[in-house]
Amino acid sequence: MRAARMARQALSAVSENKTRTLLMMLGVIIGVATLTIIASSVLGARGMVMEKVEKFGLDQIMIMAGAGRKPGVPQPIPTTLRVEDGQAIESEVPNIKDVSPQINRRDYLVKYGAKSSYGVLVAANPNWSAVWNTAAESGRFLSEEDRTRLARVAVIGKTVVRDLFEDEDPIGKQVLLGNNPFEVIGVLEPRGTSATGVDMDSRVIIPLSTGQKRVFNQEYLAMIKVALQDPSRMDQTVADVRALLRERHNLPQGLEDDFTIVTPTQVMSLASKVSTTFSLFLVLVSAISLIVGAVVIANIMFIAVNERKGEIGIRRAVGATKNDILSQFLFEAVTIALLGGVIGAALGIVGLKGLAFLMKAPMAAMWQPIALALLSAALVGLAAGIQPARAAANLNPIEALR
Repeated sequence: MRAARMARQALSAVSENKTRTLLMMLGVIIGVATLTIIASSVLGARGMVMEKVEKFGLDQIMIMAGAGRKPGVPQPIPTTLRVEDGQAIESEVPNIKDVSPQINRRDYLVKYGAKSSYGVLVAANPNWSAVWNTAAESGRFLSEEDRTRLARVAVIGKTVVRDLFEDEDPIGKQVLLGNNPFEVIGVLEPRGTSATGVDMDSRVIIPLSTGQKRVFNQEYLAMIKVALQDPSRMDQTVADVRALLRERHNLPQGLEDDFTIVTPTQVMSLASKVSTTFSLFLVLVSAISLIVGAVVIANIMFIAVNERKGEIGIRRAVGATKNDILSQFLFEAVTIALLGGVIGAALGIVGLKGLAFLMKAPMAAMWQPIALALLSAALVGLAAGIQPARAAANLNPIEALR
């Protein structure tokens, strides 16, 4: 009953001076809205990255041609990585389940009639489907016969289908890859974007032998993806692969690798570090807004105490204790901060929707940051209200009534 009475009194005091209340809320509103947007977007982005890393394969490693290369960063492709390297890894390194060598070309022109699209052209063997965990949704995938006879056949992703064929069935149709005609034999199941931001549905898969002899005219590879039998032995397997490739490439001790090995743990670690650094910086901005809000609330509450001396004196005269006065003003400060927190959280959710629309990316408000923001608002109100509430409680009743 006492708490309900104080809540009514606090809401009454808040509603009596709406402009003052809004000014007290403003810092909290900005801080909570910012915190809601930042925390929800960062947590959502981290979750999306981790999900994409899992699609990459937690039991797989990627060997990329060239030293110090990073996934998604276009660079000239060195010529040191060969099909024979993949064969040696599969036969000589323990803990290897499968090996998929491939050649990639980004932004490769794909044409059908008068329509065109730019996809990621991938020349690979038939086991690419198993290693990348991506099957043909319709039609079929590459076969050993396609590889041995250097067939001009292609399996395309959903983005390419949408750009070139719309509602038309692409199976059996002829597309041009550059100036080379290829028959579409299958459509890949949708995969979304990779952890590095590449549209995995824009891929066009052709036989590796065809790519080497009829399209790229090259023997060297862009990368080799390796599936492991036991992911817990990944570190040892990476060391074994590195030692084998250095030996095969005649790299003396002290000379850097001419290849780069990327593991899922490296990608997850990088994503975690980036999101953590970004979060700390932006949470600091939110914290400054909340601190400013606390200072504003405290200053205006001091002004309110001076203006309400008569009210305080009357309450003390009719039996209110110091604790009653202290509790009332604390309750008012926390109520103002919480109302600001609720408004800020609502604005944060609206901001997230707008951000998702502008960036064309899925973003959802998450309850954890909203709960944290509201708790922070309550703590701000409590911290800001302590000194004004103590000042009100310590007023001399007789002096207050004069």
